[in-house]
Amino acid sequence: MDSFKTSFARTKQKLMTKTGHSDETIDVQYHYEKEKILAVEERLIRIQKNAKKINDLMKDLNKTMTDISSDTCDLYEATDKLFVPGTQIKEVASGYETHRKAYEDRTSESFNKPLAEYIAQYKEVKKRMEELTTRKVDMDRYKNELGKLREKATSSNSKNRLGPTEEKFKICKEGYESLHAELVRDLPILYEDKNPYFRFLLAALIKSQEDLYRAMASEWAHLPAMVSHINDTAGKDHPNVITPVNHSSASINIRDDPAFKSNASIKTKTTPEYTTTSGPLAKDIKDVRKPGEQPQIQTVTSPNPAYQYASAGQKKATAVYDFTALDSTELSFKAGDQITVFSCEGEWWEGEVHGVRGLVPANYVTLD
Repeated sequence: MDSFKTSFARTKQKLMTKTGHSDETIDVQYHYEKEKILAVEERLIRIQKNAKKINDLMKDLNKTMTDISSDTCDLYEATDKLFVPGTQIKEVASGYETHRKAYEDRTSESFNKPLAEYIAQYKEVKKRMEELTTRKVDMDRYKNELGKLREKATSSNSKNRLGPTEEKFKICKEGYESLHAELVRDLPILYEDKNPYFRFLLAALIKSQEDLYRAMASEWAHLPAMVSHINDTAGKDHPNVITPVNHSSASINIRDDPAFKSNASIKTKTTPEYTTTSGPLAKDIKDVRKPGEQPQIQTVTSPNPAYQYASAGQKKATAVYDFTALDSTELSFKAGDQITVFSCEGEWWEGEVHGVRGLVPANYVTLD
């Protein structure tokens, strides 16, 4: 219960200080030194994480090189000249892993452990700074309470509380001043100590890295001779060997064929008056022309008896551009014509204009 009361009183004091209802003890020099230490600690922790990341990246590199070697060897027969260089990459990766472990052991003793121990000083100092903040809040709290009791010294209750409060204030003040003096002395020393200490760590890191990369280069040295006869820049000019895109059957949309339209039976029906153009693909029969494009041949469109039947779900559309039919399955119309639409799926719709039914290019009209 006392702990709860104390926590509540401290929170209240912080709030009163923040809102200007209570005085606060402020030491500008201490705060300046404190911020410097916190900034150094942040950098030390970042260095510690990145040092670990170097080792993790080396592990990933060795695994990746092993995977590349395995996949490369799978591409070639064992009798191929490049099979041997492919297998050598795996051996190089194995050698890399040996050197990486040696690097890890060396940096663990010369860099990582010493750095962790050094950071421990900053963590300890950080705890002491938090304790100083707590002591300052208590000191200011009792100081504020003492001032109020002295203003009401005439009441018996105030007189009874005055003595104990003065004792608490004295204890908190002495505790604050003692720890404050210690930190004001230690913080600048710790800050300046980083420069001589990091001489050792930086030297350890550089020498360890040098040994690692030198050993890795030695593992790799014999590989270039195995491929020296190959022009390594010729890959960008190597021609494609598959059928070009513009000549590939895959580039033709077979779903444009009339057989896949909703009125396929009408399109392919043969009567004495009307026969559709034969052809394997709709793309070969017609392409959807862009608005404003003129047909390459001139034909006369006549009513198609096969389209003369009623259909449910009619919609109205307005022609946006002029269109001239290429065959009797299409409708000719002018911009502004009203078109009755019976089916509006895909690039060609079924519609009727001026009593004639046929196919309408969807990109030439808009639904009303």
